[in-house]
Amino acid sequence: MRADPSRIIRRRVNIDFAAADAGAWSRRNTGFEDALNALSFAFPTGETYFVNSVRYYVKRIKDPSLKEQAERFIYQEAMHSKEHGRANRELQQFHAYGRHMERLIAPMFGFSRRFMPRATQLATTCALEHFTAMLADVLLRDQQRFIADSDPSFVALWLWHAVEETEHKAVCFDVYQHVCGKGVVSYLQRVIVMGVVSLIFLGVLSVIFMRIKWSKPVGTADAAEPTGKPTLAVLLHDVPLRLYFDYYRVSFHPWQHDNAHLIDQWKAYFGDFGVNAGAR
Repeated sequence: MRADPSRIIRRRVNIDFAAADAGAWSRRNTGFEDALNALSFAFPTGETYFVNSVRYYVKRIKDPSLKEQAERFIYQEAMHSKEHGRANRELQQFHAYGRHMERLIAPMFGFSRRFMPRATQLATTCALEHFTAMLADVLLRDQQRFIADSDPSFVALWLWHAVEETEHKAVCFDVYQHVCGKGVVSYLQRVIVMGVVSLIFLGVLSVIFMRIKWSKPVGTADAAEPTGKPTLAVLLHDVPLRLYFDYYRVSFHPWQHDNAHLIDQWKAYFGDFGVNAGAR
């Protein structure tokens, strides 16, 4: 269990997307690329929601180490929102569905911010952070293939994002338990919210992927890999169900699945990516 705030690095990132082939940045298949593009279009709004849900509680955190972790979480998520926003401007030139996605996602998070209690918003962020941590694990376990078959700018974006999601994957959860406690009510809210979020998350992705399929001309599937359209299986096929269902255990903690070695593998390839004087 990694509670050291220094493991959550403040990186100042500015990726060159203008030089990237945003219209076809992956040579794997169009389904894989479209699935990640769909998530990218959702991230600026989602990351802002995550930041706000944690920032609200920062002043209530009594543990100095956890407070610093929360501040570093906020920094990383804000940087994710910025870089995906920049990537999305390039992607929108080739994928009209990006604007449709943004118009679909923004009202959902807006409804939650307006009508849901703050503790429920934090529990929602915990649930979605569990999904992003699972996706990060999938990308990092396959990072050598990802590097080999994708545009360098989008490799940098997705693997950097995956690393930081792994670095801070327990922060929101720890903040939730710190401010809401570890009792029965806190646990029930956490797992009920996860159940609801799972249904909504998977349902919205299914709708979005269907919208993308309709926008694609017939015959665009990759000949080598016939899954040319985005599906939930393309995105989540390597996620073990046990990793998802572990969240429902009373004793669950994100770092019980210790995959820090994947961060070390990324650092061996990318070095001090985005790190400069004062960024730690």
